[in-house]
Amino acid sequence: MTTLRVLVDALPARGRAQSWAWFDDAGACARTGRDPPDAWPNADRIEAVVAASQVRIASVALPPLAPARVAAAAAFAVDDQLAGPYDAQHLAASAQQPDGRVHVVVAARPLIAALRDRSAQTGPLARVTRVIAEPDLAVPYAGWRWCAAADRGDGFVRRTDGSAFPASATTAADALPQELALALAHARRDGKPPPEVRVECDAADADLVRWQSETGVPFVRGAAWRWSRAPVAAFAGAVDLLQGDFALAGPPAAGARRRLFVPALVLAAAALAVHIVATLGEWGVLKVDGWRQAREWSALAANAGLAPDTAANPASAQAALTRRYAELRHAQGLPAGDDALPLLARAAPALRAMPPGSVKSATFVDGHWTLDFARADAAAIAELDARLKDAGVPALVATSAAGARVRLGAL
Repeated sequence: MTTLRVLVDALPARGRAQSWAWFDDAGACARTGRDPPDAWPNADRIEAVVAASQVRIASVALPPLAPARVAAAAAFAVDDQLAGPYDAQHLAASAQQPDGRVHVVVAARPLIAALRDRSAQTGPLARVTRVIAEPDLAVPYAGWRWCAAADRGDGFVRRTDGSAFPASATTAADALPQELALALAHARRDGKPPPEVRVECDAADADLVRWQSETGVPFVRGAAWRWSRAPVAAFAGAVDLLQGDFALAGPPAAGARRRLFVPALVLAAAALAVHIVATLGEWGVLKVDGWRQAREWSALAANAGLAPDTAANPASAQAALTRRYAELRHAQGLPAGDDALPLLARAAPALRAMPPGSVKSATFVDGHWTLDFARADAAAIAELDARLKDAGVPALVATSAAGARVRLGAL
């Protein structure tokens, strides 16, 4: 199966020329070039290689984890290493290595989204099946690898632990990239300088000697970096960035779409059955509880000497007992709770908050006070209603354009 790999260093555009490499069935690079998408050669498979300037690789050590948990744990571990908003970056994790280390490729989310959105692409990029990072093709070794292509100027550094960071082009031909110089300074400060830095770019022997003198780290010459000349195993082992939110999914098999709904339908049916059983159970409990209360009130009314027809239900039994209690209190020359003065006394603390002169009339009939108030704002009436409830005085409030009428007493 032939493969066309395209180096992507910016958002794809139809007329923009990009570097490409065509690989034969054995995985060997047979042709290279730089052309717009319409001029790329045909291939069975299309892969995108994100340029080093657009990605970096973090390396974290994790305890042994199940494969399904590695990506989430790795993303949490590198959270403090991200240099921008989390939701603007896409993280892709490698499989966990035997020593527990995981490589996390960090790329700009809009770039990966553009490569993933096939509907927005035309030509070969609409058939991209895999996206990898250029620095992931530089296999780590005991030292650091400084790789820079002669035709691009900028490059990257791959460290021993597998992490990688971009290295900008230098302003002077004999100067180290600022990113590399700073990383070496930090490594020396931490007491963990690399044993050597392999220079895989154009550099003179005198430059290697001077850089070693400036940094205290040996610089050795390596072959010039060409991403298309990376070993076959490096391409195969690189982390695919099309994972997580951007993972590709094949079309569902015949009947698979229907099977996806079977668990949901089973759960919905089970939930409906549980709901019906619970509703019937609750209804039965309430019925039994109401029946017991009715029997208790009827028994209490019968013991008080009330006629059965006056205590047919709990409400009528309570009303009959209240009247009987009031009659007994009156027979002894004592007031009952619903008499005029006791009822007004209970409501007085709540009525005291109303403005003076707001009560136009007050009438007591059949155990109820009816108070007519002059026009008052809705807030004052609402506050009066709340105060009466707090005082334990049953009240019914009705408002109109002319004012408000409040009925005090058992409703």
